[in-house]
Amino acid sequence: MTDDVELYGVAFMSLYHHDGRFVRGGGVFAFSRRDLDGGRTILHLEPVADISRHADSGHPRWDWAMSNGMNELLVHLAGSQQTPGELAPGVGSPSIRWCLHPDERASEDEGLDAVDGLANPRTRQA
Repeated sequence: MTDDVELYGVAFMSLYHHDGRFVRGGGVFAFSRRDLDGGRTILHLEPVADISRHADSGHPRWDWAMSNGMNELLVHLAGSQQTPGELAPGVGSPSIRWCLHPDERASEDEGLDAVDGLANPRTRQA
């Protein structure tokens, strides 16, 4: 069994949190905490053009993620031949929890409010 993890039907490689510098290429990475029950807590998730240039200690969310127990980097490379739901044997499906930075949660909420306002004209302010 590998330490690969399924997120939304896609396999992410589990790496030591300082190993992002070795992943040359684009894709999606997540700062993650491997919890005692085997589940994962996602602290930050981001698509980037070059993981090695972003998933490191210079990232704006690095210190926050470290203070919240980050001990793992999850990586899915762009251009993978995998289709959603097509997982290799041994890919784990642990419990996934989310603990995003407060600024990220606020921006998501604002985005949802704007979409809701457009969908329901009665709630829009003139």
